[in-house]
Order: sequence, then C-alpha cells, then structure tokens
Amino acid sequence: MTYCNDKIIEWVMRRRWYPLKGVAPDEVITLNLGVNLKGLLLKIRSQQVFTPVVIRENDYVEGEYTVEYVENLIKNEGLLKVRKYSVFPEGNINVKPLPTAWTNVISIIEVGGRKYVLKGYRTFSPELTEPKFLRYLTMRKFPYSPELVLEATLGEVVIAVMTKYVESLGDGGMPFYLSALKYFESKEYDNIEVKARRLGSIVASFHKTMSLCNEEWCLPKKATDDIIDVWLNDIKQQEVRARESMRKLKEELGVDAVQLIDNSLSKLEKNLRELRGLKLIRTHGDLHLAQTLYDGKDFILIDFEGEPGRTEGRRSLLETASRDLACLLRSLHYITMFAYAESKKKKLEEVFRDFLKYEDLREEASEWQDRVFSALLEEYLRVIDLRDIQGVDDKEVFIKSLKAWVLERSLYEFFYEISYGTGYVYVPLEHIVRENN
Repeated sequence: MTYCNDKIIEWVMRRRWYPLKGVAPDEVITLNLGVNLKGLLLKIRSQQVFTPVVIRENDYVEGEYTVEYVENLIKNEGLLKVRKYSVFPEGNINVKPLPTAWTNVISIIEVGGRKYVLKGYRTFSPELTEPKFLRYLTMRKFPYSPELVLEATLGEVVIAVMTKYVESLGDGGMPFYLSALKYFESKEYDNIEVKARRLGSIVASFHKTMSLCNEEWCLPKKATDDIIDVWLNDIKQQEVRARESMRKLKEELGVDAVQLIDNSLSKLEKNLRELRGLKLIRTHGDLHLAQTLYDGKDFILIDFEGEPGRTEGRRSLLETASRDLACLLRSLHYITMFAYAESKKKKLEEVFRDFLKYEDLREEASEWQDRVFSALLEEYLRVIDLRDIQGVDDKEVFIKSLKAWVLERSLYEFFYEISYGTGYVYVPLEHIVRENN
C-alpha cells in the first residue's frame, strides 16, 4: 500500500530522527501490523527509514513506546518476522519510554516482572551492525554485552531488537570522571586503576571473541592498500566539509586549524600505511566510556552501531583491534579536560588556552590520564594474545598502530564536534595541537 494521509506524514516529519528536516518523503509504504498499528517505510532522497505507529484517536505514538506494539512483537503477530532467543514470562506488559537525543527509539519493557530494553532502528538498512553483534555475542555467550532475546525484521532488515536489561550504577565514564575530579581537587588517587585494569581485561576478552568470528560481516582479514584508502578518504571528506568552520577557529582562538589539520592528515596517512598486512577484526567501532555500563564490578559493552559521523561504508570496514583502545584513550582525554574544567570552575575554552600557554598545567592534568590508561593497556596486553588480534606477536607493532588510531580518532572527533557545534571541539583540538608540536 503506498497511500498515507497528510496528517501522519506531518507527524513523521516532526520526529527528531527524521533525516532531512523540511523535506517531504518521496515515497511512503504503509503496512498493517495489527489493530490500530501501522508500519511506515519512507524513502527520503537516498535514505530509507522505518517507524511503527500506534493510532490513538486523533494522535499518533511511536510503536516502541506502546504496549500494543510490544505485545505484537512478543506474540509474533502481523507482518514482521520475529525471532526469539529466550522464553518470555507470562504476565502484564509495562512500557517506559527512555527519551534520548539519539536517532533510534528506546524503551524499558517489563514483562511478568522481568525487565528488557527495546531498541527500534529508524534507519532501514541491511548494513546495520548492532543486531549482528548482539546475535553473535549472545550465541557465543559473551558475558560483557547485553543478551539478545528478540529481533524483529521486515524482509531481511532488522527493525528492532530486545535485550535483557542490565542493572548498572551508570555509564562506564562515571567512575573515571569522579576519580579525575577527586585527583584535580585533592591530588589523591583512588582505586581507579583497579577499574581500568578490569576494563582492559574485558576489552581483551571481547577482541578474542571477535577474532574467532567466521561470519562474512566479521571474518578477519589483512589490511590492504584499498582498505587503508577508504579509512583515509573518509577522514579527508570530513575535512573538506569542515574547512569553513576551521577557518573561523583561527579568528576565535588564534590557532591555524587548517594548517594543523593538513599536517595531521599527512602524518596520519604515513602512519596508517604502516599498518599494511596486519590482521583486522570487527571492532566495537566507537568504544568511548559512555558506550559501556558499570555495575560496580564489571563493564558491559553497549551500542555497537559505530560512529555516528561515519558513512555506512566506512562503518562496515574491519580495523586493527588497537583502534578500540585508541577510542578509550581519547575518552579519558575528554574526561580529563571536563573534570579539570569543573575543578577549576573554568570553561573548556579557558582550559584549552591554559594548556597551550602553560605546559606544566597540561602535564599535571595528563598525569591522571596517563596513569589510568597505562593500567588499562598493561592489563589488556597481559591478557590478550597479540597473534590472535593483529597476526604478529609484537608489542611495538601494537603500540605503533595504537598511536596511529589515536590521531585518527582525534581528527574524527574534531570534525564531528566542529560540524555539530557541540562546544567540545577544544578537547580534540588540544590533542592535535600537541601532536603537531
């Protein structure tokens, strides 16, 4: 069915996840999923999105926020193909929307007293990696990721997953931020290195598991010039889009960002070329600390969708395992600058200027970060067999690749922050300036 009334189209176009604001969809396919339950598949230029919609009198509600849609999934009724990996208990269904700024729609589901997380994917694409991660890690009984209990597909495309709810104290960055804040306020270290080592061990276990994957989407391979070309072209395209904003930084900060980035890209190309021949595995792809949950003992890896500022083609590529470690190191740098700013009651821009002007302040701030990451990396390297994840048992090769990815990730962060106007561009820029000096 290709007809859909104007009112519901207007409603869809107001959703936060709608890809092109003000641009009407070129095509809308309406699917009958149940009583007062529709599925809308929309094509907007080159993009496709899907949303389930519950119709209530004169209003519409996104399906993931309703009992009707959840019940439809669990009972496996309607056009959607549902695969269950666990038996659901009998009992009432309660739905609690989880408001986010993300593209996807998330809610907390309670069924017969058990809690689950339902995530609906708005991007309609067979290239989505998270369902593949969750399916594989669940089948491998990997203990440090959410357990998949249900996935729903339309045709061959996954449009929703449900996982067991993970009880946690908060995201994985929380204990590290509190530790950094304590250090900057009192110069005292707590037991954060113990937590860092635990995280290093868990990431090593994750990489070992992924190195064994023999499915097409995650089958390890060697780094070739063609793959490295895609890595580099992606970051260069981001640079082109951000160039005008980079010129403005020179006026605001007195920093020639264009020259800094040009120098960094030249250095990056040389460093990434040296990874030729190394083993590549399917990495997490965006492993900053907010992509983990901390339960007081362990860290749970979540959100396997890859970096939001990347193309699907770039997100589909394998990488050396060291890139996940680079993302964690960059995440610690963010925590360092934010915690330092809070402890000194300063803005990020002021901290950035202070670090450029006073080398001793920057070194003082880096002590906490270096100590924590050293503990994480030491435990990771103690647990992992480098031959499994990079093809050669050579620690220096791993460190070399880690440094290359730290620069690549900082450039990605710079382009992302400057393009979206987050106000956080000072964090990656601080690292890029240091790299150039």
